Amino acid sequence: MRIISEARKMRRADKTKESLKVARAALEAETQEVVRTSKNLNENLGKAVKSIWRQLLFLWAIVAILAISYLWVLKSTPKAINLVEAPQAQSMQGKLLPPATPAPQTPDPASIPAGEDLIKLLNQIREAQLKKDIQLFLKAYSSDFVNLKQKKDLTLNIWRRYDYIDLQYQLSNVIQEDDSTILALVTWDIKARDHKTDDVKLLTKSYKVQFFRESSGNWLVQKLEPVDENELET
Repeated sequence: MRIISEARKMRRADKTKESLKVARAALEAETQEVVRTSKNLNENLGKAVKSIWRQLLFLWAIVAILAISYLWVLKSTPKAINLVEAPQAQSMQGKLLPPATPAPQTPDPASIPAGEDLIKLLNQIREAQLKKDIQLFLKAYSSDFVNLKQKKDLTLNIWRRYDYIDLQYQLSNVIQEDDSTILALVTWDIKARDHKTDDVKLLTKSYKVQFFRESSGNWLVQKLEPVDENELET
């Protein structure tokens, strides 16, 4: 009986050892699988991190290129017109008349015939226009001036419509035909404000002028011929 009991114990022990071996083998296999899975996860995580960094670097490069392009466009684009001032500027643009070809500067009075007298006369016309003094204005014209009454009426109509802000002149091409007659080109640069619209107009007007010396010795305007057609509206 003891022999049988011992044999049973041994068989049980062998079965237990066998079970332990199987369990240990399964545990080792499970451990290897966990290690292999963890290694794969680490490799995939590394690849994912590298991919994210590559994408970030690509995006940063795109942003840098766009920023450089924007700065270059700003630098090369002309300064924009202030939107508040633009409508007024466009309105004024339609009203302003471009100056004609600049006339030569007025020569030294001493270098032209009766230079000081002619300069004095033109200054008188300029002062009369700025002050709107019709009597002073008419005193610059000879009694023989053709259509002097029409000239007076036209001047008064212009003064009713405009205020002269500035008035400059240039005297050129001065030719003395005889002791009492001088021909010259007089160019006026006019800056005037329109009463109706409050717009400022710029105008350059040239005249062929015949100056005549009266018996009193004073030089006056005897004839006036416009060189161009630019006129202030009346």
